[in-house]
Amino acid sequence: MLRAGLISLIIAGSVVFNPVSVYVQDIQDVQADVVNAPSYQNADYESVEYVSRYGKRSTLSVRDNKLVFTSSCAASVSIVVSDNSTFKKLVSDKSNGSDITLNMASKMKKNRIYNVSIYINADGVETLYAANYIAKDGDGKVHFVMSPVYEFNKERCSEMWTDDKSLKECLQPQNDVECDDPLVIATSNEICRGLTNDWDKVFAIYTYVTNELIYDDLQLDDEKYVYQDDAPTLIRRKIGICEGFANVFTALCRVQGIPSVVQFGTTQTFEDYLADKEKRDSEFPNHAWSSVYLGNKWYFVDPTFDNMNHYTGKDRNNGKITRDTGRYDYYLIGLEAFSMEHKICDADTVHGIESTGSCGSGATYRITRDGTLTIYGSGEIKLPEGVNGFSKVVFDPSSNITAIGDSCFMDCDLITEVILPDTVREIKTRAFNTCEDLHYIGLPEGLKSIGQEAFDYCDELVYVYIPDSVTKIESYAFDDCPRLIISIPGALRGFDKENYLEPYRIIVRN
Repeated sequence: MLRAGLISLIIAGSVVFNPVSVYVQDIQDVQADVVNAPSYQNADYESVEYVSRYGKRSTLSVRDNKLVFTSSCAASVSIVVSDNSTFKKLVSDKSNGSDITLNMASKMKKNRIYNVSIYINADGVETLYAANYIAKDGDGKVHFVMSPVYEFNKERCSEMWTDDKSLKECLQPQNDVECDDPLVIATSNEICRGLTNDWDKVFAIYTYVTNELIYDDLQLDDEKYVYQDDAPTLIRRKIGICEGFANVFTALCRVQGIPSVVQFGTTQTFEDYLADKEKRDSEFPNHAWSSVYLGNKWYFVDPTFDNMNHYTGKDRNNGKITRDTGRYDYYLIGLEAFSMEHKICDADTVHGIESTGSCGSGATYRITRDGTLTIYGSGEIKLPEGVNGFSKVVFDPSSNITAIGDSCFMDCDLITEVILPDTVREIKTRAFNTCEDLHYIGLPEGLKSIGQEAFDYCDELVYVYIPDSVTKIESYAFDDCPRLIISIPGALRGFDKENYLEPYRIIVRN
């Protein structure tokens, strides 16, 4: 799960984020909060495509310094181009289903960003697409502005394969995406009762998640309770945050034989990505969403941003639910528009991209297609930020790894068990922090210390034997592990005195 307590900057809830996707009746009132940022990059694409609930297309293009909107499905459309310095309308137009051409180049200033907001009523669904940006370069030519993380996202999406083997992997049960659970199966079948095609089924599932589930504002600040965000739990409780919403959507789709995956990454405004290098470069996830495969193509969906229901109050058991109708502003979005507010850190949680690299001054790693990470070499290891698309960890028999470095495996969601080699003497701060699928860790005799928050929020961890050689367990090392049975030497009694949530059982050996 995404750590509500640790990630104080989390912005998954629509009450906290979503500044440009406020649903309004009059599109002319939409004013994009865009900064004047000359460091933007012109896009290498000349059109952005939007897809209706039935798979029909609407396209916004830049042609000969004009904005051209065409659609095969729009009953009505309104377009507003806003100046970023005054936030006032530059040009706008409306139509009842016909195409629109806007000639605004003469009104645009060079090297300045402008927002294009499109309100479409298509196939009975009203949608606001507000994350489009254009600019006029020094030569007077109008271009789309590309998200600063677009190229990064495109590279990460290279693993969203469409061969039969890979698509079948995206139909299998996973931890928290239990598409084989009877409740999940029954719920999905009820939602899709009478529906005969995948487009209708996915629309019905998305509508369920955005209207029936409730965003838990309390969970973001609750450090005393470990929330479960697996699909069955959230379907029962109905209250959760972004990862739970993504788990439910993905599991319900998989029941219907529709490939879907949960994805993790960061969310910021386009302006923050453009202006703040730290936010742009971060690969520490603060949000989760889904992708779904329809019509031989992968699309992005973010049900959290379209969910308007909220749970607020004093504590988990004494809150208040407020409801509002869900939206479809982030439904079946292409990569160009989706990248304006989303950076994709883990594009697919099923298989691994074959890769190699350094993970310490004397160590290297290799990831294979089946999701196995193999560590070679010696000394302390630390995986590069963003390397987390693997489910199995293996240490080469000839390796001499002595320490698991700070945050080495942090937020590596897929690993279920790890057996550390006999040469390891130190597990450092947050080494396995938030490895939410980790059930078992084998610690070697000879291990000396376990660092602060090393296994914090490993909420699936069930048993750990601390060897007699361990002389120090730092604070919060096994905090927020509610299922954990841990066996410790008597000298380490009281190691958990600062924990917010103690392990299920502590066995003290004399």
